[in-house]
Amino acid sequence: MSLDIIGLGDTNVDLMIRVDHLPQHDEKVRGKLVGRFAGGIIGNFCCAASTAGARVGAVCKVGTDDFGRICLDDFTRRGVDISRMVIDSGAETYFCIVHLDGSGEKALTIVETSGLLPRFEEVDLDYLKTAQYVHTTTLGMELVDPVAAALKGSGVQVSLDIEATASKVPLAVWKRVLGNTAIAIPNQAGLAALTGEEDEARGAKILLDWGAEMVVVTCGAKGVKVFMGDDRFEHPAYPVTVVDTTGAGDCFNGFFLSCLSKQIPLEQAVKYASAAAAISIGQVGARAALPTMEQVEQFIWEREG
Repeated sequence: MSLDIIGLGDTNVDLMIRVDHLPQHDEKVRGKLVGRFAGGIIGNFCCAASTAGARVGAVCKVGTDDFGRICLDDFTRRGVDISRMVIDSGAETYFCIVHLDGSGEKALTIVETSGLLPRFEEVDLDYLKTAQYVHTTTLGMELVDPVAAALKGSGVQVSLDIEATASKVPLAVWKRVLGNTAIAIPNQAGLAALTGEEDEARGAKILLDWGAEMVVVTCGAKGVKVFMGDDRFEHPAYPVTVVDTTGAGDCFNGFFLSCLSKQIPLEQAVKYASAAAAISIGQVGARAALPTMEQVEQFIWEREG
């Protein structure tokens, strides 16, 4: 089997709770359960890339519990290959508690379990080598480091979602990982935490100096900034009504790599991915409003002609 993209990392269930406001210390708030939704950084990414039209596989870990079945069923429904998923009867599928207030912005708690991530020895490297891109996350650098090293020279391009927790990883590990990374995709908080730079251009240059070939900084409502060598460009975010921002970055990443896998030019890929992320925040749940390529093109045409 030849795939365009494989996502390596986490998948989970999000328990979405609607609240009037986010709780403070020593405060109780009343909330309503909106629902249980399949989620996870890599899980959401895989589903977005598949919906965009790429051939996608997922290598994540789940248990044989109810949450694990929810994750697997949603992958299957969305056309994601699960033949190399790690299914462990002794593990508990992890979940997140997501608080949503009236702003649409989320506050999220990851409830870690033994089923958070696959171990390196559980990953089928030959399967990963069938893809054009392997996308993973800094949620588990102990997995990313050996996988990125194993894929070096294979022709597979590694893409890395960088979040703020990545700053806890030793610098030597970071330089080694980024030396094996084609595309680094930090959000603003992740870039600042890792590099100590609030300025995106200076922060991106540090990641490029450490070895990344391209840095794509997602800036939420401020849009996206792309850095590659001495070249850079920006794309503004599309103004939309925000219902739930959960998974917006994962949707962007999935669409972006799907476009690149189809040889769509870089700036157009960023435009499509930005539109997809804007559409995705229009409903509650990270995957509830994942758009097709046709819907993205219609969205752009309605705004730009």
